[in-house]
Amino acid sequence: MVQIGRFLRWLTELLAFFGCVAVFLMMAHITIDVLFRLLEFPIPATVTIVPHYYMLPIIFLPLAFTERNDAHITVEVLVQLLSSSIQKVLAMLAWAVSIGVFGLLFYQTLLDAFDKTQKGTFMMELDWKIWIWPSYYFLPIGFGLVILVLVYRIVITITGGTSGLGEVKHDAFAAPEAEHEKSKVGD
Repeated sequence: MVQIGRFLRWLTELLAFFGCVAVFLMMAHITIDVLFRLLEFPIPATVTIVPHYYMLPIIFLPLAFTERNDAHITVEVLVQLLSSSIQKVLAMLAWAVSIGVFGLLFYQTLLDAFDKTQKGTFMMELDWKIWIWPSYYFLPIGFGLVILVLVYRIVITITGGTSGLGEVKHDAFAAPEAEHEKSKVGD
């Protein structure tokens, strides 16, 4: 199981890296385009390339990395007061609901990507034919990897095995009393 976790960790880091590369390329592309516009030689197709080939990977490829590190927004006002075992059950329930939501998103965006591929979707800009159908695959790739990370988390939580995901360690399932005792020791 640890090998699966390490593979998922590597894959989430790889996709997050591609998201970072897309940020850098987008900044460079837009900066060069602005400079060339000042010289009245704008880069053709910037308006098409930026949203399809930079912004989509920036948004969707690092999703699994964020999930792996438990960095999505959560509100745990009442959950912190519950016992560790109830917190685990609620976490697994939340992960299962997330799998359902991301599963629907994965399915629909994959159908859309197949449809755009079959049609050979492109955009015309200044007599340039820019294929945009490949950009539709960033969404199902990102959603699919989030699903894998969530399923793996549930399996690891149920089996009590070692994760291997390399997630940021925090005591999410600690009982509230234990947190209170920790703060007393530090005083």
